[in-house]
Amino acid sequence: MSGVVNETSDYDDGSGSYPVLETSFSKKFKFSFLLACLIPSTICSLTLFYYFIRLSELHRKRHNYAIICLLVCNFLIATTELPVTLTYVHFDQLVPPSSSLCFYWIFMNYLLFPTSGWIMAIASLQRYFFIFHKQFINTHLKHYLPIALPPILLSIWYAVLIFFYPCQQFFDYTQLWCIGACYVFEGTIGTIDWILSSLVPVILTIVFNIVLCVRVVYQKYKMHRGRTWRTTRKLALQIFMISFLFLSIYLPLTLFGLIRLWFDPMFLLVLTMVYFAYFVYLVPLLMPFICLISMPEVTAKIKRTLHPGTRIEPTLLQQLPLTMITRRHIQVQNAKI
Repeated sequence: MSGVVNETSDYDDGSGSYPVLETSFSKKFKFSFLLACLIPSTICSLTLFYYFIRLSELHRKRHNYAIICLLVCNFLIATTELPVTLTYVHFDQLVPPSSSLCFYWIFMNYLLFPTSGWIMAIASLQRYFFIFHKQFINTHLKHYLPIALPPILLSIWYAVLIFFYPCQQFFDYTQLWCIGACYVFEGTIGTIDWILSSLVPVILTIVFNIVLCVRVVYQKYKMHRGRTWRTTRKLALQIFMISFLFLSIYLPLTLFGLIRLWFDPMFLLVLTMVYFAYFVYLVPLLMPFICLISMPEVTAKIKRTLHPGTRIEPTLLQQLPLTMITRRHIQVQNAKI
């Protein structure tokens, strides 16, 4: 999230680099690892988009829209922001070194990561309502407006802060995200931005998932594993898997940010810039695979495509009992005659 930038962008060791922890091997490893993950992740995302459009049982279910929006946001991170980061890691500086590219890099990073976090929180809340109080989000406005608000409001927020905030902008092409937008050096506005973009979405995601988990466990013992329970378990498990991926990366970074905000401003600061700042890319890179696992409709289609020889036509399964019933009926009629 942009909070990673806000917490770490004011570090400068005087040489413009991190000679103790950053080595040529670590740079090559980060570049190779991220690139190796990017290719299959992009293919998986495109596959999910294709089947979401193709399969009516997917796009007819409203609870899938928040997941698809989350997938789209993370796909944009992987295809628009991450390539610039990979270029920076490979060449050890921004290439080409231009202020326009710095503005683009900063804006996309600051916008997309918080948007993903807010959609994650909203998806967790909506999943609770879909399972237990569907009547509260049974209209298009109540369902789609909460998902549409984060990208709209955050676009305005960061456009104002990055391009129009009254501060002297300075770019260092040898630093991650060109050392960041100048407003993050202003203590108050930088802290407010970090709280809104990083802290609040993480807290809301934790709270909503805990509430959902408690309610699901309560329903499990109340309904004794009936059909409704199986549907509830499926819907809850999907959002739990995605939330676990999200929180496993962002919760530690958020805790580090709180420690730096309240206790030690230099707490794990260099480690964050050299290594932890790149961990956030695991969320958009792994998100498509988590979504794929949680969508049995898509996995079933892919299995049939990859193994066409083992496919069993549904019509054959239906014809067999019908034929037996027909023969039985004929035998009974003949016996009566």
